[in-house]
Amino acid sequence: MSRYPRPPNTSLFVRNVADYTRSEDLWREFGRYGPIVDVYVPLDFYTRRPRGFAYVQFEWIFMSCQDV
Repeated sequence: MSRYPRPPNTSLFVRNVADYTRSEDLWREFGRYGPIVDVYVPLDFYTRRPRGFAYVQFEWIFMSCQDV
């Protein structure tokens, strides 16, 4: 247990993201579930292509996992 309380995690890890998926596409799809702060799609250092996963950060925590 940490000495200092950590803020709750509001980031969602998304797997199996297709190469042609843009961050705007994820923003639109996940925006239905709540206000989004940021969408990050990491790129491969050498090929500059998406690595197949993404992170979507929401403003607040989901109350139920059934929402997503």
